[in-house]
Amino acid sequence: MKKVNYIISFLLVVCFLISALTISSTLALHMQTTYNFHFNDGDAFKKAQPPVKPEEISRGITKYFVDVSGDDLQIYDVNGKFKDPIFDKKDQLAMRKGKRLVTIEMIIGLVTLAVFLAFYKYLYSKGFKVAIRDRMKFAIPVGAFLVIVRIVLVAIKGIRMRFYNEFIGVKLPSDSFIVAVYGDPFFKSYLLFSTIIAMVIICITLYLNNKLTRPERIFY
Repeated sequence: MKKVNYIISFLLVVCFLISALTISSTLALHMQTTYNFHFNDGDAFKKAQPPVKPEEISRGITKYFVDVSGDDLQIYDVNGKFKDPIFDKKDQLAMRKGKRLVTIEMIIGLVTLAVFLAFYKYLYSKGFKVAIRDRMKFAIPVGAFLVIVRIVLVAIKGIRMRFYNEFIGVKLPSDSFIVAVYGDPFFKSYLLFSTIIAMVIICITLYLNNKLTRPERIFY
């Protein structure tokens, strides 16, 4: 039984780090702040000369990610009685596939979070506070390493394009509005906010863990 609990204590850290990385990534892609930051700082977006305000696009994209109706992404340039769509069919197809990937990532994050909480509750109820405290210390260096790995991989354009071609694969023209939104340098905004969120999740969790597993002392 001790061997099983020993394995569970390591799986606890694995599940926690997977959930922290996937949830931070999902939140970064869902947050309007990420897109606003990119639009204000991205030259590629400014060159595209969007027909609508950046805030409208940020709001439309974030709403699209949380929408469960299955409708395609569309934002309109309102001109009197006329409404001109700014995304064409290829843009919508690329976003549909992208949303599917983000949804899968979110599910992975929530499932691993649930498993982490289940493992944590089990070990805590069995009195393995010291084991939890010791194992969760690994979350700091390992978590930092994984965040750095994500930064390096996403920062390499060849890897980003390979990932896009493998999982989305929609050939978009260079003047596509989706290219202006998610093309370079969007990855910088994504990495900035996903890294901040991941580190906040890790720090808050470790702080709470230290509180919960703090050894009882007779003398203070």
